[in-house]
Amino acid sequence: MTTSPDKAPSGAVVALQCFPVKSMGGVAAPGLDVAAHGVVGDRDWAVYDAAGKLASGKHTRRFRRMDPVFALVARREGGDVVVTRPDGTELVAGHPATDEVLSAHFGEPVRLGRDDGVRHQDAAAVSLVGTATLAELGRYEGDGRVLDPRHLRANLVVETDEPYAEDTWVGHEVTVGGVRLRVTGRTQRCRMVGVAQVGLAARADMLRVVSEQHGLMAGVYAQVVEPGRVALGDEVAPS
Repeated sequence: MTTSPDKAPSGAVVALQCFPVKSMGGVAAPGLDVAAHGVVGDRDWAVYDAAGKLASGKHTRRFRRMDPVFALVARREGGDVVVTRPDGTELVAGHPATDEVLSAHFGEPVRLGRDDGVRHQDAAAVSLVGTATLAELGRYEGDGRVLDPRHLRANLVVETDEPYAEDTWVGHEVTVGGVRLRVTGRTQRCRMVGVAQVGLAARADMLRVVSEQHGLMAGVYAQVVEPGRVALGDEVAPS
């Protein structure tokens, strides 16, 4: 695979991820349906504190650092979103008792709510990262193992030959399976790239590595031009 600033590169999709609740762990999937607003079921829900801020790994105008969220995993089961606690207890989003149990987990009043017309994603509908970027960042931290894409919460992981090849996608439209995307910008990272999560050990120096190696940027954001479905093995190609 080759890259050029004048033409978006192509490569196979090697992983797909959906996160039903913002900042909780999510699930790998063999395929994802993509609507105009983004991946169907992705970050439809979020944990809200009493002031209406969303549980996250960082402090911003919209988000609040609330690390207990990283001990939870969410999945879609039929029409429900099911949250699994560290002790294995399962909670159904929207159930009357769920907020009470989550409040005990967080140690403060919280509620699990759907988006209210403002999407829960940080900056764009879909996120992507290349495998070479994950390998490049990983080799500078700890024992050098490849960075797990779950640390970056990317929806699509695409096989690439060169680190940061996906940066050259910015400003281009790309087709992935039955979906056409317009890549809008690079993704600025926060401390979440290194925090411990369910099934993931901490990468203590990863944020420093991302900063030193690529100016805090890793992966790209995209908006949906044409909805459809994307599956493992689909090619990313110029449209």
